[in-house]
Amino acid sequence: MAALTITTVRQYLDWPLGQTINQEDLKQQLGVHATASDGTDLTSQVVFNLTQVNINQEGEYPVLVSVMDATGQTAQESVTLNVRPMRNQANQQTTTTPAAPVQRKHRGWLWSLLAVVVVLCVIWALVSHHNQQAEQAANNSQQSSQIEKNSSSIDKLSGDNQKLANQVAELKGAAKQYQKDQDQAALNQRLNQIENKNQQLANQTSSSTTQNQLNQVNNTIEQVRQDPDNGTQIVNELRHQDGFKEIWANITSMVQNWMDKFAE
Repeated sequence: MAALTITTVRQYLDWPLGQTINQEDLKQQLGVHATASDGTDLTSQVVFNLTQVNINQEGEYPVLVSVMDATGQTAQESVTLNVRPMRNQANQQTTTTPAAPVQRKHRGWLWSLLAVVVVLCVIWALVSHHNQQAEQAANNSQQSSQIEKNSSSIDKLSGDNQKLANQVAELKGAAKQYQKDQDQAALNQRLNQIENKNQQLANQTSSSTTQNQLNQVNNTIEQVRQDPDNGTQIVNELRHQDGFKEIWANITSMVQNWMDKFAE
């Protein structure tokens, strides 16, 4: 029976400095494909762990690519994002129409008048072109400012979700570690640390949705503290709550990393 697999066409990708990362775009550019053990295409279920990527600072960042099938089996792959400036500048060509040579005739005053008219027309055209450029530049600046505001909002939302996923992963890892060592004191210490971090995140975020989700995590912590033997199942119930279903695959891929770090 074939195993769950995840493959990428590319393991290294240049990413424009300051550009928000869309997971679907990233999936297409890396050529990611995932297949379940029964041959089912799970590419749409693939998620990227972008916690270490700072799109506003140049550098090479590791990204964990993971997928989970219906049985809970997971597969992972690692790629690298190289964040760097990537500017495509288009050169605008300005063409000018050479003025027809003025033929001197006996009635020079008439041609002088025509020359003055031509000069005035050229000046008017130049001024008009300059005003159009200034207006376009102002519009571009306004659009760029709005895009930056929207991007900042998206980054904040993504950051809140990532922090929330990390908290739930730590909580689930603590519950699973207790199942191994049955150390109540160590479990309580870890639960206290997660509660303290939840409070810090709640103070830092302005999103009422994220604050409500952190409160749900706190309630789950108390349930685990009271019934640690069923801690893993209690944490898994969060999966059915609004806002947690979307980040659950990310949580699953982070649990093992947490246990490797804290269960030594």
